[in-house]
Amino acid sequence: MSDTPRTDEAKWETAPAAIVVSIYFAQTLERENVVLRDELKDCSAAFDKQQEALDRNADQIASKQAQIDRLMMEYCPIEMSLEQIARWKKHQVVKEEGK
Repeated sequence: MSDTPRTDEAKWETAPAAIVVSIYFAQTLERENVVLRDELKDCSAAFDKQQEALDRNADQIASKQAQIDRLMMEYCPIEMSLEQIARWKKHQVVKEEGK
């Protein structure tokens, strides 16, 4: 290592190469960013589809559970748990006459 200080001219001799490398890396990162954004969109769409399927399944399960609770209340209320009875009561609605 030399003790002589670098001149301004020596600093600028290496600058163009550093700028080219920096531009190359910036372009590479931008391309990778575009790829990652596309992958994120695909993953997000797949997640949304799965969430919709889960929501449909949850609705179907709730409907079947309500049907089970109704049948149990009708045919074997003594065998119902307190949780089942509470859930059954929660879903009862008063029907107005004439409707």
